[in-house]
Order: sequence, then C-alpha cells, then structure tokens
Amino acid sequence: MKPLDTIVFETSLVRAARFRCYARDSRFRDSGPAVNCAVVFPRTAVWLCYSGQRPFVADPSLATIYNPGQEYTRKEISRDGDRCEWFGVSPEIAREIAGSFDPRALDRPERPFAPASTSVDHDLYLVQRALFTRLERNEMNTLQAEEIIIGLVTTVIGRACENAKAGDSTDRDWQVDLVERCKVSLLRTLYDRRTLGELASELDVSPFHLCRVFRTHVGHTLHEYRTDLRLRMALEKLTERTSDLSRVALESGFSSHSHFTAAVRRKFGKTPSALRQALTRTTIDALSPAG
Repeated sequence: MKPLDTIVFETSLVRAARFRCYARDSRFRDSGPAVNCAVVFPRTAVWLCYSGQRPFVADPSLATIYNPGQEYTRKEISRDGDRCEWFGVSPEIAREIAGSFDPRALDRPERPFAPASTSVDHDLYLVQRALFTRLERNEMNTLQAEEIIIGLVTTVIGRACENAKAGDSTDRDWQVDLVERCKVSLLRTLYDRRTLGELASELDVSPFHLCRVFRTHVGHTLHEYRTDLRLRMALEKLTERTSDLSRVALESGFSSHSHFTAAVRRKFGKTPSALRQALTRTTIDALSPAG
C-alpha cells in the first residue's frame, strides 16, 4: 500500500513531508498514531478527534500539533480527503522548544507539545507555504533549511501556548459546536454563493446570533473567514508556474481577476504575480518566523 507521507527533506534534526490520504482510502478514518513531533498545515478540511478530546475542524486557518504516539481519528469534510504538509523536529529539540514556553513540558518528555492546534495568520501561512515549495524543489542548503524549520515549529508552538493561556474557559459547549458546524457548512460550499439567512436557517439559529458567536470564537466575520480560506487554497495554484491568474481567480470563487488581485493585496500585501514570486523565488530568510 502506498505510503501516506512523502518526505521532501530530512536530517537527524528535522523533517518536512507531504501527507495525502483521500477519503476513499481505507486508512482515512484512522491512519495510525502520529510518529513525529510535528506541526501540520492543512490544505483541505477534515474533522479531527484526538483521543480523549473534543472533535474540531482542521482547515487551512489552523496548524495542528502532534506528539509521537498521538492517537486520533478523522471524518470527511472535503472530497479531497486530508491533504497537508508538515514540519517535524527531533524529540530533543521538541522538548527544548516546548520547555522554553512552558517549563512543565520538561516533565512530560514523551508529550512535549500540549495544545492540539492554533490559528495561523497570513504572514505565517505564507512563510510555511514558501518554505515547503523551496524544499520540494531542492532550492535550500541543509543548514538554512534546518534553522528555518526549527524556527517555524518554535513560532507555531509559541503561538499555541499563548492562545491556550488566553483561552476563555467559560466557553459553552453548544457555542463551540455551532462554530464548528458553521465552518463545515462554509467549507463544503466554499465556492458557492451563500446568504446569511440560508446559513443561519441550516444551523437553526438566528442570523444575529450566528454572526455574534462566530466572530467571538473565531475572531473574524463569516465573510472574512471564507475569503481567507479561498485565498489560502489559491496559493497552492499560484506555485504552478504555468497557471493562468484569471483562471485561478475564477476557480477560487472571485468574480474577476481584479477582484482576486484586490483581495490578495489586502491579505498578503502583494499582487498575485508578486506573491507567486515570493512563493518560488524570494529568499526564505526574509520570511522566516525565527527572524
């Protein structure tokens, strides 16, 4: 059976790999426990349930976090199944990273990374996408790649720890459930025209209540969340040198090339053509989260 992971870079300290598990694969629900101390950047969306924890939607707005031996299951959202890229570090480095943010991590060497996931802003999303593209094309030397992967993992774990401390322990389960169900609905119809009324009716809540709860928990409006996902998924197409930008715009749910360009510029501070160059040619050191 074909391996689910394709390693694109590996040393004794770090790893980077592509993961592909399609919904029709017999391993989709349970592909076995995690092997690496790693942070994962989804390209599609799935329901994830870590053993003993609440299920959550893993989509391109998040990075998910794993320790070796972590058991988890998944349920389908996207017809593409589970597509993602991940960056791993050795157990020794993982303990040092986690311990720098939370000394208690040193007391659990087998499970140094505590949070299950954390949100990823546009800058960090661009960094990891550019990094993986360069690694995949063998355009980085070993020292540079190792340093930046460690920096990337450190940044993700640091943000996860900050978010965990700032989390509201009074969140009601039904509110969290509503937000996750709303994400699933938006993800399954990502490129369709939806109205707030239709979405609220599907979820059996009022439009006002949906807007308020979603923004409180996600930090973005429904429209912002959907636009962000469309743009992040478009980055994958931009790395294809022969892709036509007008076609990418329309396939990504935008009404025109100019609409797409304006949205990309607002979110990433670059035009689509400049962003394509950043993903394929820009020096990664200038994008590194370790800087």
